[in-house]
Amino acid sequence: MARKFFQSGAWALAALGLCISSGCVAQKYKKADKSTPAAKALNVKFPPAVLDASLYTQISDGAPGSWKRAALWDEYVVMLHNQGDQALELTSAAVTDYADTPHFAGDDPWALEKESKTLEKRYQDAGIAFARMAAPRVIVSAAEPGVVASAGVGSAGAAAAATITAVALPIYGATVFGINMHNKKEMHKEFDRRRLPLPLSLAPGETRTGSFFVPTIPNPRALTVHWRSGSEEGHTALALDFLQGLHVKGTGDAGK
Repeated sequence: MARKFFQSGAWALAALGLCISSGCVAQKYKKADKSTPAAKALNVKFPPAVLDASLYTQISDGAPGSWKRAALWDEYVVMLHNQGDQALELTSAAVTDYADTPHFAGDDPWALEKESKTLEKRYQDAGIAFARMAAPRVIVSAAEPGVVASAGVGSAGAAAAATITAVALPIYGATVFGINMHNKKEMHKEFDRRRLPLPLSLAPGETRTGSFFVPTIPNPRALTVHWRSGSEEGHTALALDFLQGLHVKGTGDAGK
C-alpha cells in the first residue's frame, strides 16, 4: 500500500516537474529566448519640424530585439529632440491602422495585451491574414527564433521524488504562483524602464530616447506624435510604408 502511494506520488511530482519547466510557469511572463538577434537599426527621420524625431527601430513579438515571450504589443523606439527655443510638451503618440484609426501609446502592458487580442479578431474578421509573429520585411534579416520548451525527469529524479510525501504538492503550487508573480513584476518593470511617459516635457535642446508601446497593428500607416508649446499645438507624423508585412502572414511569420 505504501509502495503504491509513493509510486503515485513520484509520478505526480514528475509531472509537476515537467509542468514547472514548461506550461505551469506562464510563458507570457518569461524573457525572450537568448537566441533572439539584436534589434535592427532603422533610423528613419520624421519630416522636419520643431520636434526633431526619428524612429530608431520597431520591435514586435519574436522579431529581432524582442525581450519578452508572447509580447502582445508593438514597440516603437524613437529619438526625440527639441530644436526650438521654447519647451515642448509631448501630449500623445499614436499609430494608425489600415482604416486610419489611431491607436494610442499605452502605459499598461496587460491592458495593451487585452486590446491587441480584441483587435486581432477584428482584423481577421476584416479579412486580414493577421499573424502575431510576423516582422516587417525591412527587419526580417534572419530566421525568427523558435521558442522550444523541453523537460525530462530521469530515473534518479523519480527515485528522489518517491521519498517526498504529498505534503510537497501545495508548496509546489505556491512556488509556481510566486514565480509567475515575480516574472510578471519584472516584465512590468522592464516595460516601464523602456517606455517614454506621456505627457513628456522637453526643454530647449533636450533629447530623449525611449519607446512607445501600442497594440499589435498589421501594416501600420503612420506614427504620429502630438506636441504643445505654450498656446501652440502641432504634430509630426512618420509614414510607415517601410513596415509593410508587419503582423501579416507570409512575411516571416511563425504561423501564429
